[in-house]
Amino acid sequence: MSKKYKVDLAVIGAGPGGTATALTAAGKGMRTLLVESGAIGGTCLNRGCVPSKTWLAAGHLLKNVRWAEKLGMIRSTPDFAKLQAHMASVVGTVQKGLLGVFRNKGVELLAGAASFTSPTTVEVNGGETSVEFSRAVIAVGTRPMDLFGTLPGFYDSDSIFGAEKFPSSLAIIGAGAIGVEMATFFSGMGSAVTLMEALDDILPAADAEIRTLVKRELKKSGVTVMTKARIAAAQSRDGVCILEMEDGSAVQTQAVLTAAGRRPCVEHLGLDKAGVRTDVRGFIGVDGTMGTSREGIYAVGDVAGKALLAYTAHHEGVTAARNILGELAHMDYRFVPSIIFSDPEIGSVGPTEEQLKQAGKRYRAGRYHVRALARAQAGGEIAGLVKVMVGDDNAILAVHMASPLATELIHTAVIAMAAGMKADMLADIPFGHPTFAEAISLAAADALG
Repeated sequence: MSKKYKVDLAVIGAGPGGTATALTAAGKGMRTLLVESGAIGGTCLNRGCVPSKTWLAAGHLLKNVRWAEKLGMIRSTPDFAKLQAHMASVVGTVQKGLLGVFRNKGVELLAGAASFTSPTTVEVNGGETSVEFSRAVIAVGTRPMDLFGTLPGFYDSDSIFGAEKFPSSLAIIGAGAIGVEMATFFSGMGSAVTLMEALDDILPAADAEIRTLVKRELKKSGVTVMTKARIAAAQSRDGVCILEMEDGSAVQTQAVLTAAGRRPCVEHLGLDKAGVRTDVRGFIGVDGTMGTSREGIYAVGDVAGKALLAYTAHHEGVTAARNILGELAHMDYRFVPSIIFSDPEIGSVGPTEEQLKQAGKRYRAGRYHVRALARAQAGGEIAGLVKVMVGDDNAILAVHMASPLATELIHTAVIAMAAGMKADMLADIPFGHPTFAEAISLAAADALG
């Protein structure tokens, strides 16, 4: 006999979006069941944000050690086994913390794969457990696009974290945020990296000046950057990965990492039985409340296709939970920052300069180069640029930066814009000196002339 649940809220997927939904609802007294077929924490904790930033933190430490060597200190060499052990420890610690929070908030956790059997029921593990719900939230996330199957030496952005050693050479297919971050890490660890992008340039969503600067720094670090690079075929032979290009050339490396997009994990959810519609790519359509085409069923996180970011998923989850609880809440994506852990890091909020031009928006661009900062000169990290885009009424339209600590500093701009601060006020605020943050105020002043 199957086990049966009757709950106020069933949440499918324990990534950032599902976790935020479940904790918010349970904290308000709803009986909440959280169903997860894999490890809690989703892609972000297990195969994305946390593992990759653990790697990148190690890469930054090694860069600092090499800088210290120039100052007469001892140099170290990276130990991949120790790094992997540290990464596993970080993931385990966060998972343990999540389990504790679930217990304290009263969230029931059920391991297994869920599938809708009607608009008000799901089954788990093929019918071992049945769940009747009043409301449901879909938060199953996405997975990497499968380009080449299981060829030896080929990884995707999930499986790369299971690698056992640094490859001597690595080709990365796709130069978006993931591809650039992985190029930053592996080149810093000593791998010969070739970064390949089918489009005209890397980081196509970034401001042109910012991506040009980051591309220059990638090349300076030894990364070979190939744009308009279209692959005709791939093979693995005698421990060598071979990418045959459409122009007749070939790239040979010890390993290949594909980072060319993600697809939603919806195939086995039984969405048709729930009456939930998807778009042509498989992403679930939602409105501003995170509601789907079926009343009472919501979708949050990557599977909703709005912004494939862990922190956006969290806020979408909270928004869905608030609406389920009877509050009126809408997602506002205007002030969602983009952060990329490249070297230098990238932080941005608001439209790029190119988008402002295309929209016919009047603006002034203020710039401040990181190399002019005393903090940058003192630490030997001089590559970078901060841009503040200002409208006719001195409104801050956007901020784009490539700088040390940009993934932290961008939130100063986010808060300023969300609060409706004008550029003249931002320019008048006394920032600490010497800091990297003062470049934001100085760029705003430059925009004001």
